[in-house]
Amino acid sequence: MKPSPLLETRNLTKVFPGVVALDDVSLTLNPGEVLGLVGENGAGKSTLMKLIGGVYTPTRGQIRLGGREVQFRSPKDALDAGISIVYQELNLIPHLSVAENIFINRLPRRGGFVDWGRLYRQTREILESSGMQDIDPRAIVADLPIGVKQSVEIAKALSYDARVLLLDEPTSSLTGPEIENLFQVIRRLQQQGIGIIYVSHHLDEIFEITDRIHVLRDGKTVAVMPTAEATEEVLVAKMVGRDIQNIYYKGDHQPGEVVLEARGLSDGFLKDVDFKLRRSEVVGIYGLLGSGRTELLKAMVGARPVHVGELKLRGRAVRMRHPQDAIRQGMVYSSEDRKGENLFFGNPIWKNITYLAIQVGHFVRMGFTRTHEERSAAEHYAKKLNVKAPSVDVDVYHLSGGNQQKVCLAKALITDPDIILLDEPTRGIDVGAKLEIYRLIADLADQGKAVVFVSSELPEVIGCADRVYTMSEGRITAELVGDAINEENVLKYCLQVGTTGEAAS
Repeated sequence: MKPSPLLETRNLTKVFPGVVALDDVSLTLNPGEVLGLVGENGAGKSTLMKLIGGVYTPTRGQIRLGGREVQFRSPKDALDAGISIVYQELNLIPHLSVAENIFINRLPRRGGFVDWGRLYRQTREILESSGMQDIDPRAIVADLPIGVKQSVEIAKALSYDARVLLLDEPTSSLTGPEIENLFQVIRRLQQQGIGIIYVSHHLDEIFEITDRIHVLRDGKTVAVMPTAEATEEVLVAKMVGRDIQNIYYKGDHQPGEVVLEARGLSDGFLKDVDFKLRRSEVVGIYGLLGSGRTELLKAMVGARPVHVGELKLRGRAVRMRHPQDAIRQGMVYSSEDRKGENLFFGNPIWKNITYLAIQVGHFVRMGFTRTHEERSAAEHYAKKLNVKAPSVDVDVYHLSGGNQQKVCLAKALITDPDIILLDEPTRGIDVGAKLEIYRLIADLADQGKAVVFVSSELPEVIGCADRVYTMSEGRITAELVGDAINEENVLKYCLQVGTTGEAAS
């Protein structure tokens, strides 16, 4: 006899004013199963998670746990019932210990004082039972690597005797070894009968760690299938609603003269970096976390002080003291940190798009901002980049990740640059939005722009770049062109330190 599902949603629907965010979704999760939940940004994944986790109340439909209907009025109700969510943005208190974070607001007490011995003992039991025995309960969270922090967040969720664990983009900030450690924890939890819903834009992870896949599009279920029967092409087609022949896009560019050149660039971390970028060219930079990719982009636009070396712009030596200097000279940088450095939540789309341009005097006449001109230009770029929103007056906070990223790109392009430096332009966004950004990057090069992009996704670098620089420990380790841009070469050179060498095309 087949066991009853651990968790079910039946015809679950959520309507916000003017928007049907989730429409008649029925989902099942079995004990010890990892269910992949995939779909584009705005497909309804977050809404579904928040309904199951008690953040939202359904407009209609049912949630059933262990065969019984449940109704949650708050996240605490869901926690008490055994459902825990681990969000993409970790919710830990840096200056507290691992144990204090796991049992925050529930510290065991004796005689009015914290029972530290019991706290550490309970913490060790949770960590050991879930395969995290190497984590020290007394360690201060601020001192831990990001992968260990992710494990602490999971342990915190399990401390509520969770039967259902919802993981929202759990690997967004993790390295390869940290991802594998996370997967080991997930497999250990499976063996204990815990059901896991795993949300990710990384389809390779979905194929590796899940048992079944549930696909959402426009708030509706469009497919449910065993992972063993799925392919990337089928999933992408279901997610975007059309067949995709090639996810990546590389234009037929004809690179021109060198427009940006670094010679012997050093800043204490960067070491003797030589770099060239040509007009009508897309250059990818690949390296592991901490290799110096972001530091190089920031150094070239004046966001990091350069101690040694020379930077040339269109053949002329320049010294960038601030990113505004770079913008005034036709070069713009878009940060990997959407929320921390690129966007201003609490402000409308149009104000976010025009922010950099205003800083360098665009739309300003005699000290006064020409608001009508500013807004009109923002509307033009929002439309050009297909930012999906009712109007540019919407707070950028309410946009999906893909549309937030388009706003970041619009913010850079409205300054009318010839040289564009993009740091992780597709991080955390869905495949449909990625396709649009790949096409945009190629189109910019076709227009004579010079584009550099940093990416942690190796297939993306291989599939989109005309040339690739690999980095390790602050150095350029190779320059790859043509057929030499392949997985074997890129990985080989990003794992070593040495002088720059060019692989033959």
